[in-house]
Amino acid sequence: MVKETSRASWSHSYERGLAELLVEHNVPVYRGQNGWVAEGWKSIVSKFNLKFPSAQFTKQQIQEKEKDMKANYKAVRDARKQSGTGWDDSLSMIIAEPIIWEKLKKDYPRVKRYEGKPFLLFPILASLYEGSIATGDLNFLSIPSVDLTSDVVSPTDSSTNQHGMLNPFSTTHDAGQSSNMHGQEAEPTTSASSGQKVDEPVKKKRKQSQIAQVLEDYVDFKKQQSQTFVEEMKEPKQKDQFTIASCVAALETIEEEELSIAEKSKALRLFKCQLNREIFLNTKDPILRTFWLKEEISAMEKA
Repeated sequence: MVKETSRASWSHSYERGLAELLVEHNVPVYRGQNGWVAEGWKSIVSKFNLKFPSAQFTKQQIQEKEKDMKANYKAVRDARKQSGTGWDDSLSMIIAEPIIWEKLKKDYPRVKRYEGKPFLLFPILASLYEGSIATGDLNFLSIPSVDLTSDVVSPTDSSTNQHGMLNPFSTTHDAGQSSNMHGQEAEPTTSASSGQKVDEPVKKKRKQSQIAQVLEDYVDFKKQQSQTFVEEMKEPKQKDQFTIASCVAALETIEEEELSIAEKSKALRLFKCQLNREIFLNTKDPILRTFWLKEEISAMEKA
């Protein structure tokens, strides 16, 4: 029987599973400009309930959860940029003094749940939403103003961006275009000096054509830059292999008969250490893994 919307209970494993499916379906065939299409949601819901048979959530429940995760991500993303706040990449957690937290909770009510707690889904949600949320590097529609009276358009002085791609508006790039443009106009200028009148409509048409080409190059450049950024975000990194999120997900699979809630809570402190995370995730035998956790918890309590 499908659960009612009001009774939907989302664990961290469910949330991470949904986020991974959203990233998997973040392709044109499943997602349009305004979000995932009907076929995309159908596939997401089907795969989610297949991955978590005990959940059996409806399309509406999953859509509402996606909106909730997106709102949480945007709140944390904006809050961590405020003056006086810090950010712990390894824990995906905002670091701030109590007085700063009071202001953050007032300005961004959703961050209240992450006070002193990690937002483990932040990295994967960043790779999912930064392509659709207007930001500096990924704003396709932000085009610099163009001076129609100038022969050379140069919105930026950098010849390459941080990904090593050629910037079509760099000084080096414009030098060749400027030379060509002046070379093209040299002939009518010479004619003018000999007393012949320059054909102004032809010159204006040529200049507009050049500007249109430059704008087209700029749009292509920004699209390529954004695509490279998103692909890099999706690429698994070696240091991300043993994340706190992976440890928490694995910890939640351990039955309460084997490890109590209190013990699991204490085990979370162990995951602050990179070495502990590697040992925990590399231990494939579930019995040995649980025994190791209990031993480490005991040692930690005695210390």
